[in-house]
Amino acid sequence: MTSATLRGGLALAVAGAAFAGAAQEPSRPVRPGPIAPLDVAQVLDTYAAGRFDEAVSAVARAGDQAGRSLRSRWMVDAPIWINAEPCGRQQRLLVAAALALETECVRVERGDWDVSGHPPCPGSCVLDWAQARLVERGQPDRAEHAWYLAAAALVAGVPDWGYLSRPAAPQGRHAAARSPDGLTERALVRFPADPHLRLEQAMAAAASFTITADGGRYVLGGWLRSAVVAGAHPLMSELLLRPRRAATARLEALVPDLVVGTEAALRLGYLHWVLGQDDAAHAALTSGALRAEDADVRYLARFLLGWTALARGDSDSANLHLRAALGARPDSQSAALALASLQLQRGDAQAASDIAQASLDARPRDDDPWRLFVYGHYQRLPALVADLRRLVRP
Repeated sequence: MTSATLRGGLALAVAGAAFAGAAQEPSRPVRPGPIAPLDVAQVLDTYAAGRFDEAVSAVARAGDQAGRSLRSRWMVDAPIWINAEPCGRQQRLLVAAALALETECVRVERGDWDVSGHPPCPGSCVLDWAQARLVERGQPDRAEHAWYLAAAALVAGVPDWGYLSRPAAPQGRHAAARSPDGLTERALVRFPADPHLRLEQAMAAAASFTITADGGRYVLGGWLRSAVVAGAHPLMSELLLRPRRAATARLEALVPDLVVGTEAALRLGYLHWVLGQDDAAHAALTSGALRAEDADVRYLARFLLGWTALARGDSDSANLHLRAALGARPDSQSAALALASLQLQRGDAQAASDIAQASLDARPRDDDPWRLFVYGHYQRLPALVADLRRLVRP
């Protein structure tokens, strides 16, 4: 998926069918739209046989109208295929859930996450349906866990953070039709306290504040900011600040974790910075940088330490951390261009030019982790889908 597709794919999730880990079907029958040349049973057979790419390609080649209509057909055609072999029903439920997820990868790639057919069924209702099928299999297992991680990465790429984690009382034009819990809340019912899923939930909670314009900080807008600054009624101030505190607390709780703690510290540091808490940001980012074993995480922590140092005018610290970032991931463009900008500010135009040109020569198509930072784990989606496939057909 291109960055343009990602930015253009802002979502309003709708029409949920699964509630807090329990399956709930639509209350009335639906009339699906045309789906030719797709044959749902045939595509499911192909996928179940392990010919994954062939099955997904068949859906992609069928065209956008068929792909959108398929969203409603899952609920009509797939149960017939699932129940055709009672002895293999548990595996067939997994196959259907996995393929439904992969077909939504196609829709997201084409900017169709929130494009509704008749009846309305955007991407979120397909994932809700698939999640309910996983619950129907019985006890949670590794395959279901892998599905949740892949689904979270896909939705982060849209990004529809409100679908991943939302308050118990949802708001919006489709609130009545949606599950009262986000996907990560339902996942945690199945896998209580799982650190990976808790991190996905925390990232979704923090996303309202960490997606900023032009690298700026989060600011309460308009009358909301004025109310807080002017000393609004304590209840109003609490309502305004509660989401920020909740997001911060979720990330803070994960920092000591041995599995996801390093990334939690990195994202907590960035959250602190965009909220104007510089000392806390520096401490969390430093913790992430010192603990990181993964080169990309170490790069991001050092890059953010350098970038925030630049923002506060500390050029010496910025120079140190940006060079450390490039040590973790040589010639990465975000850090290289920031360092080149710093050299230019210091009056060394030649050094600035050399650093920038070397980065462009070495990485002409750099998938810099910073460029995808606000899209959660979307960059891991291919690997996560591959993990799911291995569990669909070991």
